[in-house]
Amino acid sequence: MLDAPITDALLSALLNGDKAALDAIQTHRAAECASIRTIICTDASGAVDLDLGLSVSSSDYMTSFFEGPRAFFMSAGASVQARLTGGRSNVLIDFSLSFDSNFAEKLRAAIAGENIQQADRDRVLEILMLKARNRHVQFDVMPFLIENTRLARKEPSNERPLNTLIAFRMLDHLDWDTFQNDPGRFVFSASSEDLKAQLRPDAKAFLAELQASAEISHQEAKSAGTQALLLRFARLWHEERKPNRNRILRELIRFSIHKLRAIPLTEIRLIWSGMTSNQGSPFFGPIMGRSPDMVQKIRGMAWDMTLLRVMEQIATASQVGSFFIPYFVSMDRRWRHLLRLNPVRLMVIDDAHRRVIFARTNELEFQRVLGECTQTEFQSEMTPEKIEARRMSAQAIKLDAMQELVIEEERHWHAASAE
Repeated sequence: MLDAPITDALLSALLNGDKAALDAIQTHRAAECASIRTIICTDASGAVDLDLGLSVSSSDYMTSFFEGPRAFFMSAGASVQARLTGGRSNVLIDFSLSFDSNFAEKLRAAIAGENIQQADRDRVLEILMLKARNRHVQFDVMPFLIENTRLARKEPSNERPLNTLIAFRMLDHLDWDTFQNDPGRFVFSASSEDLKAQLRPDAKAFLAELQASAEISHQEAKSAGTQALLLRFARLWHEERKPNRNRILRELIRFSIHKLRAIPLTEIRLIWSGMTSNQGSPFFGPIMGRSPDMVQKIRGMAWDMTLLRVMEQIATASQVGSFFIPYFVSMDRRWRHLLRLNPVRLMVIDDAHRRVIFARTNELEFQRVLGECTQTEFQSEMTPEKIEARRMSAQAIKLDAMQELVIEEERHWHAASAE
């Protein structure tokens, strides 16, 4: 019998405040913790303010990956430093701003001097001022590139991804001091047109490599799997006049185990929050309200949820032991609402084994309901060996297999429409 991964054991102990379990980890598994990094959100005044003085939390269209408002950052390096200094340590923290494709396009247009609405231009300048005030702010281009890569593959003449990538790379050549003193004035190391021409070959080569990469194929496969999951959720939601949320959760787990061959807890967690939130969930409106174009909208919803997976990867990044604090920049109100229902309270990363696990808001309640679903008919599927097998299956997910599931699930709705 395999021991539970150290990430799982540590998160469970921290989430439940189980001192005995923490003592057991210290006694028997301390060596495994050498590669562990942990972020624990808290209200404690002595913790690090996740806003870092940049006022990002006051922006309506920026959504933090972490619950905040402050957090404790723990790692082997920080612990050694604290021991040597009597309890104090310095932690390297970088902001990471990820953009959806619509906001990224507005940023490109602003840099190009195109005529866009003043409100959109003001939003772009506000984001750029964050980096002008703090050069530790990083702009992550992968989310919108993953979203746009499909467009370029289907229509090679579509240069929107290329032009947007070039615009972001131009920021590496921006005179930030001038911009900070005169927001909206873009002064580059060369003329704008010359700089674009200089950056174009490398950007074009990067996109070509990205389109052919295993990473893109993996993200597309995960998105197709999420699309199939959402289609099954839609079927379950409309099977009964009054949906039984626990039954739906149980059936989604069954579908995940036997069809997806993995349990996508992040996506199931989002669906659960949408079903149970007292505030309602506009994001799932096309499904719960059975929109006439629900099947088409589900594909876009699946890609939105895939972007959260990309943010999870960004949150695990590290440069010489640093921590990244991701924010997502989007004009999509429905998506921002769903993200704000599900911020991460606790993250445990095992850098040695490239494993990460998260606990979100109301995680204990979700785990309780999940446990009730799995401790009966699914109990045999919850052994450490089978859990590890599903994790390996998730890493090797195949696009064609997931697309077949999508076709199978869509067939139900096509048949319903024909009746």
